[in-house]
Amino acid sequence: MKKFSLTLSVFYLVFVYGWIGFDVFLFSQMGSESGVHIPVLIVVLVNILFFMALIILLIVQSINIISATRNKNINYCINSYLFYKYTATPIILTAIFISIYVMLGVMIITPMAFIMPMLLIILPFLLGFAFIILPILWIFAIIADIPSFIAAVCILVLTKSENKTSFGKCILHFILQIIPVIDIIDGLYISIKYWKRGKIAAVITAVCVIFGIAVYILVPGITG
Repeated sequence: MKKFSLTLSVFYLVFVYGWIGFDVFLFSQMGSESGVHIPVLIVVLVNILFFMALIILLIVQSINIISATRNKNINYCINSYLFYKYTATPIILTAIFISIYVMLGVMIITPMAFIMPMLLIILPFLLGFAFIILPILWIFAIIADIPSFIAAVCILVLTKSENKTSFGKCILHFILQIIPVIDIIDGLYISIKYWKRGKIAAVITAVCVIFGIAVYILVPGITG
């Protein structure tokens, strides 16, 4: 059976976050007198090339996952799911947090603008960010999550074909895979419950969650 390609996967990981780093760097240089100024046309062309290369990678990875499903290679599907899900999760969480902050900003500033007209200057920037930047961010997050979603569907297909679960539970798992954060928990549940795999990933996930919660609670107290 075909083994999970770690080289191609690492390249995908470096490529995705390299693209993000490139755009973040350009965004940080906007309005900076000492920053590096790159013509807008070049920036657009480079992002188009990044996008085309990403689509090619997605197609290759998707074909590999579907091929593994036909060969009933559950190890390849589970490894693909876990790797690509962990790759896309930080991007999805970033999109969620930014969306929440922007929506809260609009909800708070809009009524306050009637009392303090100066806030009307900020409101167009927030609305522009909400209707232009956020959709682009979400499109990128969804595209980055496509390989793990395909792998999840393939795992469910193999799980049902082996009579390890019912059709109703497969539908439930499919719905849970659409919900951010819940999808990881559900994916780990499927791999551990039905296929006895993914225990190490589950431990790592639990440690990361506990560490994240501890940092969230302790850091403000220390800095304050």
